[in-house]
Amino acid sequence: MSEDGSGTTETTILPAYEVYREAGQPIGFSPDAKRLKWALEGPLSSAIEVMHGMKYDAHIPTEPYGDQTAASIIWHPISRSPFTEPKVSSVTVHIDNVEDWEYQWLEFHRFCHHPDESGEDPDEFLFGDLPDYDPDSDEEDEVHLLRCCRADRPRKKGETLLVKASGAFLTIHDYLSVVHPWLLGRREDILGAEGNLMKNEPLPTDTKLMISHWLPDQINFETEEDWRESMSKEPPKGEFTKTLSVFERPTDWSFMDGAFKPTPL
Repeated sequence: MSEDGSGTTETTILPAYEVYREAGQPIGFSPDAKRLKWALEGPLSSAIEVMHGMKYDAHIPTEPYGDQTAASIIWHPISRSPFTEPKVSSVTVHIDNVEDWEYQWLEFHRFCHHPDESGEDPDEFLFGDLPDYDPDSDEEDEVHLLRCCRADRPRKKGETLLVKASGAFLTIHDYLSVVHPWLLGRREDILGAEGNLMKNEPLPTDTKLMISHWLPDQINFETEEDWRESMSKEPPKGEFTKTLSVFERPTDWSFMDGAFKPTPL
């Protein structure tokens, strides 16, 4: 099933993932990329397993992404497969909840205190100026909430990461070898963004999180239990969830006989 990028005969530079998105062209994960069972912990060789198919089956053993029995790590054959379909030269990755953390935190704490109260207990809450204020993205208040409920505002956490192909196209290993250590370095922020924002309580440090991909450029997380459930079964007929992209929606609308049927994509 894997496809090696080293022997490709392509002579032109492939477009970036964002070019397809901006043009409204279909693009998603390759079949091999959908076989990854990816945990946010440990080194790449042990954090990722390869499933037999695109759905998790507890009765079918997974294969290690990195075989450490030899003198050096041997990566699974799908490591050379394209990460996306169609192939791309790069993708800019963002962590969905971390990117949205500051906005959600403000929504929870916006009305806890009034700016006129500022200074009464600066350890509990604090209003003031944002030195890096951006009129295009920040609220238009005269003073800004900087701390609430004894926690600082999670300011500008939405970093992105540009992942480039090492060869003719972006492979699964190109992506994983760069993104996995980046995510580990941001684990504290991830636990904070995934925790209780009202109480400013991050998830426990020993929480096992699984990477849950919705789109090739967007990273989300689920607990291991939730991941197993979501990856172990197909959605019931007629049930559409936010996690399904337009490229994964059914084209067989026979179950809606007698009702409005959308035009297949």
